[in-house]
Amino acid sequence: MAPVNVTGGDYAPWASTVDECRREFVRVARTFLIVPELIPLVARNDIALLYCFCRRLDDAVDEAESPEGARAALVRWRDELSGREARRPLISAFLAGVPRNGLPLDCVDYLLAGMEMDLGAARFADDDALLRYAYRVSASVGLMLAPLFGIRGVAGEHCVIDLGLALQLSNILFGVADDAHRGRVYLPATRLAAVGLTADDVLRDPSDHRLLPVLRGVAALADRYYRSGVDGIAVVPLRYRHGALLLGRVYGALGRRAARGEGTLTTPAMLPLREKVFYLAGLFVNAWSPRTLGLLPAPPHDPALHRALAGLRGAHVELEQRGPTPVPAR
Repeated sequence: MAPVNVTGGDYAPWASTVDECRREFVRVARTFLIVPELIPLVARNDIALLYCFCRRLDDAVDEAESPEGARAALVRWRDELSGREARRPLISAFLAGVPRNGLPLDCVDYLLAGMEMDLGAARFADDDALLRYAYRVSASVGLMLAPLFGIRGVAGEHCVIDLGLALQLSNILFGVADDAHRGRVYLPATRLAAVGLTADDVLRDPSDHRLLPVLRGVAALADRYYRSGVDGIAVVPLRYRHGALLLGRVYGALGRRAARGEGTLTTPAMLPLREKVFYLAGLFVNAWSPRTLGLLPAPPHDPALHRALAGLRGAHVELEQRGPTPVPAR
């Protein structure tokens, strides 16, 4: 994305837009068992704007009357972001905070590319292709959220990416039927082929019991990234750490529930009360563990988790994967 000619972070010209976004964010946050009042007001405004920015972009694709309409909407977003067209208040307000917050705007490009992938017949050859998609539509948003939550450094990026990948994989698990109705199949072709299925079979019957091993495999893949994200959770400031832990645990449980064919719950708020109490109790126990409190060093991040993400911002790629270091000219 071309450099954005926006300076400062004063939201006064878009006060009504910011207020509207904050109210929407607070309402949604509570459905995910997040306590928005723990977030300082300034950061709450920034996070709310990012949330609404991503939500409206997602709606522009999902609610368009045709693929052509969705593509036209994405072109408009790109033109406004680059300054080629007059900006709507939400986009202006979002961009106004970018210099102050240090948001990585290249992640907006990743997100737009991911949304564009949803316009066609979404198909993914293997786990690597699915992970690259999940990075674009989810981990990229996490990387933009990171500076708003005070998460910095390489270890922070690795944690954010892994949690973003895991959350998107869970989202795919409990959206199989809805996605099929839109003509989209996010389950990797290699996993489908292993049980004798194709993407067309999923479109015909997304409830086919033969899909269960595929769903369980994707849930296990998600769990690898949840575990890695939790291992590095101490990089998240204490104010937000336990909320991130709870969201990861509950969302992971929702994905595993879907992988077992147990209903279509899609948010933590939809869980039965006894399960909410169970996860809150588990969080209370884990909240005081030395690893969660940052008293013990996190295990080293496994670069194999990011092998499919080579070349993308924040990906942990071993030196041999990057190629030899150039020898300086003499």
